[in-house]
Amino acid sequence: MPVAEKLQSPNISATPDLTRKPPMKPFLLMWLTWLIWTPPAFAAAQAAVLYHNYCSVCHGDRGDGRSRAAGSLSTLPRDFTSAASRQELTRERIVLAITHGRPGTAMVGWQTQLSEGDIAALADHVLTQFVQGGARAQPPHGQRAALPHAPISGTRAHGGREADAPRAAAPVDMTLPFPDRLSGQARNGMAFYLANCATCHGAGGDGAGPRAYFINPKPRNFVDAASRARLNRVALYGAVSEGRVGTEMPAWNKVITPQQIADVSEYVFQTFIQPQPGNGTPPAKR
Repeated sequence: MPVAEKLQSPNISATPDLTRKPPMKPFLLMWLTWLIWTPPAFAAAQAAVLYHNYCSVCHGDRGDGRSRAAGSLSTLPRDFTSAASRQELTRERIVLAITHGRPGTAMVGWQTQLSEGDIAALADHVLTQFVQGGARAQPPHGQRAALPHAPISGTRAHGGREADAPRAAAPVDMTLPFPDRLSGQARNGMAFYLANCATCHGAGGDGAGPRAYFINPKPRNFVDAASRARLNRVALYGAVSEGRVGTEMPAWNKVITPQQIADVSEYVFQTFIQPQPGNGTPPAKR
């Protein structure tokens, strides 16, 4: 057919209708929907996976601390859904606990294994799903919460399913040294303790210092059985360095050196936790 006849054919328009919009193809619509909605949903799912892999083995799938591993821990895991947690836990406090752990408890710090972004996502997940969600975050009685698919199970991240089985609490290794190859000098730490710590913890380490009456929660009693069973050099160093959020215990790493922290920690360890005869320090109260 000649070109002229093609242009005159009723089925072919010589000038296309530029005002007519072609229909959006299905795959393009799906792609735009993914761009709009998937990132927040994906981030939330990733946070849930992180919680499942690193936290649920102790705190439970529902954040209530009722995991099968709870009976094997030296201290009970935090119940994020409790009224106390709703009053005490802020996002900042959760971030600190995930990052540095909680000295004197089974809660370890994850800063060497998780990025700042992962820790932030975990804190947001715990805060919104359990602390603020409370009972609403829990499924009906007798049903388990649905978990996102993850390549590693939460229990495997902590050593395998056998870690969930009830067993006697593992003893704390009291021979562990200070971090960063520090060596504490108890004699040097004594002066600092008596000048700065005894007002709360007491000269005898029994938590009955002059200020203890006005403090709530009460200062740590270093000479009771629980403290002597759990507070090794690592735990003491972490508590002195980072402080205890929600208590009167400050973070001394802002004002003294790591060596001074090691010195006062060694003094507490040798004097109250594992008293050393003949070290020139006051005897521990029993």
